[in-house]
Amino acid sequence: MNIRLALSPLALAIGGALTAMTTMSNVMAAEDVAVDETLQVIGHQYEGYAEHMPQSGTKTDVEWLDVPQAVSVVTKTEMQDRGAVRLVDALDGVAGVNNTLGEGSRDQFVIRGFDALNDMYRDGMRDDGTLQSYRSLANIERVEVVKGPAGALYGRGSAGGIINLVTKRANGDNFTHVNGSVGSNNLFVGQVDSSMALSDKVSGRINVESRQSDSYVDHVDSNDFFIAPTIRVLPADGHTIDLDVEYAHQELVPYRGVPSKNGKPVDVSESTFYGGTNDYQESDSIRVGVNYEWLLNSEWAWTNRAAYNHIELEQKGTRQGTVTGNEVSQTVNNFGYDPRTTTTLQSELVWETDSNQMMIGADYNQINIDLTLASDKTLPSKDIYNPVAGPTPDPGFKPFRDNTTTTTGVYIQDVYTFGDLSVIGNVRYDSMELEQQKAGSAKENLDDDKVSYRGGLVYRLNNDMSVYASLARSWQLPYSGIYINPKLAEFFHTDLKEVGAKAYLLDNALMLNAAIFQIDQEQPETNIDGDVVNKIEARHQGIELEARGQFTEQWDISVGYSYLDAENKETGKKPNDVSDHLFSLWSTYQLDDNWRLGGGVKYVGDRYAGNDEAVALGDYTTVDLMAAYTTGRHKVQANAYNVLNEKYILGATNGTSGTNQIGYGAPAEFMLSYGYQF
Repeated sequence: MNIRLALSPLALAIGGALTAMTTMSNVMAAEDVAVDETLQVIGHQYEGYAEHMPQSGTKTDVEWLDVPQAVSVVTKTEMQDRGAVRLVDALDGVAGVNNTLGEGSRDQFVIRGFDALNDMYRDGMRDDGTLQSYRSLANIERVEVVKGPAGALYGRGSAGGIINLVTKRANGDNFTHVNGSVGSNNLFVGQVDSSMALSDKVSGRINVESRQSDSYVDHVDSNDFFIAPTIRVLPADGHTIDLDVEYAHQELVPYRGVPSKNGKPVDVSESTFYGGTNDYQESDSIRVGVNYEWLLNSEWAWTNRAAYNHIELEQKGTRQGTVTGNEVSQTVNNFGYDPRTTTTLQSELVWETDSNQMMIGADYNQINIDLTLASDKTLPSKDIYNPVAGPTPDPGFKPFRDNTTTTTGVYIQDVYTFGDLSVIGNVRYDSMELEQQKAGSAKENLDDDKVSYRGGLVYRLNNDMSVYASLARSWQLPYSGIYINPKLAEFFHTDLKEVGAKAYLLDNALMLNAAIFQIDQEQPETNIDGDVVNKIEARHQGIELEARGQFTEQWDISVGYSYLDAENKETGKKPNDVSDHLFSLWSTYQLDDNWRLGGGVKYVGDRYAGNDEAVALGDYTTVDLMAAYTTGRHKVQANAYNVLNEKYILGATNGTSGTNQIGYGAPAEFMLSYGYQF
């Protein structure tokens, strides 16, 4: 590849930003002379795009080459280069993963064609606290994605995979990093990351973020505040205690997108808003977690974790209904959590010898949802081409139902190595109990016990290359366990078959992964007596190719491609908002000690809204660019997004209603950031 030709259009496209940064660099020059080489490296250190020891695939320190399943990692450096602020910004480059509209109010991803809304984890534990919000990256060290069913480790869910957020920890370092960003649509982001050794045994760290912005959509804005202090205590040799607290406050206006007509989204400006000018979502979430690790000796390690989430939320949302002629009906649907709480306990004991590693674990998870719900179905219709925005009725928040989902699981994993061959086996038993109390109705229950498994073989071709094969099964609760429907009284199950190859190149600087997979899901339907009367069967099969790391010490790259053939086996139709082709390329180049340039392209293939291919969403390609200038303790970075101003559909709300709730993606935007390291 000719690097000079690849970088020239980048330099031309962001020449204006570079000129501004060069001017600032002259102002900073005097201080740059006074800063020595060591301090400059401490100030802004790039750690690359390769992570050799992601733990999400096995929950232990099994090397990436020896995990018989595709695992992708987005590192802190890649997130910084992309200018990522929210989780939705960070996962653009992961093969097999795509974001969708998420009702215009939350993160929602599709992994290998399966909805992953309820498959979010934080430090290996189920993360439901910010389920209905956009997650901040302020205290996230990296994001790990396990592809395919992972119920043998994580329990219920994970048909297409899981997303695990690995948080920043206090580790005894002393630094303070502040960052401020401004951008399109009155964007402002302020961040502080401060770490301090309080004593030889105690260290602390705190991350704070404030974010506010308007939007490319009229009447849509957001205002976020996030704070996450953490403390690490080393009471004795071999003992480590981490105490974490996270608080998030978020205010936003939900964006429900546009309706469709004649099988296509209505062709209006991206700024068009069909909702009510008094629509809103407001949430307060707090999470408290503790992690205690005890290294008993060189062979035994015991880790215990506990976490509690509490969220209060209210949303008033005006939604599009049915299109008749050139008008669309509308309803107002209010819902809230008053509150929603999650309690999780986990204990894992790992025994490791030269040729064998065994983990025995147990966990407990309980979700309590006090749901309020009200709606107003008397709204007048709107012109689909020229909707007039105004306030809509507010039906308030009425008690609707209480739901409790309790899961208790025990599991074992064993990894045994015979020379170049490793065998991995996972078995997990879950007892799942669901309870529902609707206002004015009798209590309902749904209980079951299930066994999940994974079996895999890994063969090392040499020290830097392996091939693998695996089989796995996971169980899913209908509606992810937050609602009981008497006609869905049987749990779903998902089976994985996967073969693949992994390799390190260029002295372990570049990681390559190729996978071929088939995922079959069975969704039984029952009558009110619980008898199975029908089964919906889906098959998702495809390939994934991914490379992450460095070609040279200056040149970082993240590239992924996936082809997915996903269909309902009876109808042959694609599921909602699932693309056949996904491609992403992101690359940065360190020109010298100061300048770093980069850019990327993302392609999303044809998709449909609705499960019967009712509305064609089309494909799209976006191009992003970046440039950063670092001198001493200072760093200035410019990011430009969708620089070709592609008009495209981001995604559709899941379910039947999604055919008239289709979201346009953002037009061309920019962000300029300044960071200082104390």
